[in-house]
Amino acid sequence: MLSALHRRKRIGFLMVLPLLLLFIGLTVYPFAYMIYMSFHRYTLASWEKPEFIGFENYKEIFQDRTARSSVKFTILLLAVACPLEIVLGIGIAFLLRDFFGEKVFRSTLLIPMMVPPVVAGIAWKMLFNFEFGPINYFLSLLGIGKVSWLGTQFFAQLGIILIDVWQWTPFVFLVIYAGLQSIPRDVVEASLVDGASGWSALRYIELPLLKPLIWVVLIIRLIDILKIFDLVYMVTFGGPGSATHSYSFYIYKVGISFGWDIGYASALSVILLIVVSLLTNLLIRFLRLREVLGL
Repeated sequence: MLSALHRRKRIGFLMVLPLLLLFIGLTVYPFAYMIYMSFHRYTLASWEKPEFIGFENYKEIFQDRTARSSVKFTILLLAVACPLEIVLGIGIAFLLRDFFGEKVFRSTLLIPMMVPPVVAGIAWKMLFNFEFGPINYFLSLLGIGKVSWLGTQFFAQLGIILIDVWQWTPFVFLVIYAGLQSIPRDVVEASLVDGASGWSALRYIELPLLKPLIWVVLIIRLIDILKIFDLVYMVTFGGPGSATHSYSFYIYKVGISFGWDIGYASALSVILLIVVSLLTNLLIRFLRLREVLGL
């Protein structure tokens, strides 16, 4: 009996082994190698072997102006784009819930989310074109001068924020809308019969029931914004100057595009991984604490 059980376990392990080796080869090994390279000086343009330099790459991050600029822009995206997407997504979900023709509007709203970010970046770059872009054309019809959307720091950063909000608000809307459909209507109707206003039912019944979904959406969007790369690459390529360098884009520039400095890019990547992991865990722990306290 015991030997038969061991045989089954051995067979099960052998069946899982190929997938385990693939996971180690594609995930664990590159991750470990990235950490290893972060303590070395190594560039792809050099034939020299990696040179161990300890924490020098990490020290350089705190002295690097472009790295600090990329952190500031990424924080700006987190502080502006993410709250806008959450608020707009929730608002649109509530507005369309009992709206006539909601299926048509719902399908239309999901289009931006289905467009690949690379395609969205190319389309918006043409819309923002200074000479021939439709946005500046319509502004001229209103008597407003042309705006250099991609040529000034303020408008370039505003443009990236607008594109991100345009593309990912539908994701928030979809999740919250699905959550609204799962809320029993008789609970809300009973509160209205008892004298509660529509705003009170929304504030004290529906929104509390949607809180877990809102937190999940918030965590997903925070992680996505911390990793944002494709929009920056396609629309501004980090310009003007380093005004729209996201942190992920700066890692690409250091490691692949210009510097080919694999050691420094690895250190930057490790810092990003630590920040994403800490932020996600803190949010999850905060959510659990709220549940325990009943907040």
